[in-house]
Amino acid sequence: MSSGVATAIPLLLFAAAARRIPLSTVGLLQYLTPSMQLAIGVFVYGEPMPAARLVGFAIVWVALAVFTVDLLRHARAGSRRGRSR
Repeated sequence: MSSGVATAIPLLLFAAAARRIPLSTVGLLQYLTPSMQLAIGVFVYGEPMPAARLVGFAIVWVALAVFTVDLLRHARAGSRRGRSR
């Protein structure tokens, strides 16, 4: 029973926190955990990081940057259109 509580409490806290911030921010924050796990694996535990894996990791982050820039650009354009009406 304690394992159910240990699982449920973090999920409830995450759900409560996710309601307070925009979903786009939650989506970007979801990428931080695997990145931290990668950094710990490579720098703390000395896991090998072949060039192909590093390139794949970089491609994911470039795509996230493109997504974020596009999101911000559309948000600013929408707010300008709303003010001009």
